[in-house]
Amino acid sequence: MTSVPLTSAFGLLLIGCALMLFGLYARSNHNPLAGRLGGHQPKGPAETPSQDILQDDGVALPPVLRRLLGLAASHGERLAGTANDRKQLRRLLAMAGLRSPDSLGLLMLAKYGNGLLFVTAMLFGVLDSKQRFGLTGLAGGLIALFLGTFLPEAWLKWRASQRGGALARSVPDALDLMVICAEAGLPLGRVLQVVSRELKLSAPALADELRYTFAELQIVSDRSRALLNLAERCGVAEIESMVATLLQAERYGTPLSQALRTISEESRKMLILTLEEQAGKLPAKMSLPLMALILPPIIAMMGAPAMIRLIRVLTVQ
Repeated sequence: MTSVPLTSAFGLLLIGCALMLFGLYARSNHNPLAGRLGGHQPKGPAETPSQDILQDDGVALPPVLRRLLGLAASHGERLAGTANDRKQLRRLLAMAGLRSPDSLGLLMLAKYGNGLLFVTAMLFGVLDSKQRFGLTGLAGGLIALFLGTFLPEAWLKWRASQRGGALARSVPDALDLMVICAEAGLPLGRVLQVVSRELKLSAPALADELRYTFAELQIVSDRSRALLNLAERCGVAEIESMVATLLQAERYGTPLSQALRTISEESRKMLILTLEEQAGKLPAKMSLPLMALILPPIIAMMGAPAMIRLIRVLTVQ
């Protein structure tokens, strides 16, 4: 009888350690540049993870913990499924701001570890001993496993959506600064560097992406590839439009300042139209709260005198 609680407690401890390691790793920015310069060859175009080429400016982790994270990530990446599934998950991680190659493996460990945690909580915390190993326990365990594995990916999608919204709102200001820098005679790489430094406090997400693109331009020989990587990492329509305009300007020899000014005006107009659209939807969205919160007190106030009269008549009779 005592072996089952001890086993479940040990399993919960391991799952908690795995979730803690993933949380620590999500807060840190891994820098594999030293490993790349040390002779590591890429696995191929389909399996090559997008590596962070920026300097490590996040939470500094001890070397032992980094090795443990790398080992855990290598085992967790095997659970990611097919190559297409891995590609989609890596793109989702990049949109959420987690560009490290180890983030995929740690995500999978967090998903299945959280699923096991939910199953253990369902079997030993919710169900009694008579229902654990029957059909009720099987159904409850499957539901708990589904919820446990779904929550980390749902949180990742929510974070990617929030980050995408922040990037879209910051694009007009960034384009205005880029126009000023381009008219001052700065090249594209220098423009990205200056704008990322100026937007570090007001728009940290966009500043991080521009800084990453600037660093990538120093390494990648094809400038268009670095700009396309920016659009793929962000997954935002405004940034995709900006990248397409920059590529077209570079291909046909259009002046950089002219191209940036054009997309800056278009981006500002799109932002104003989006705000007007959201403002136009407010009356329809406010109708239900108004009906739920204002209509019942009005009905109560209108019907209260009649109810008081009816109560007095009934008490008198």
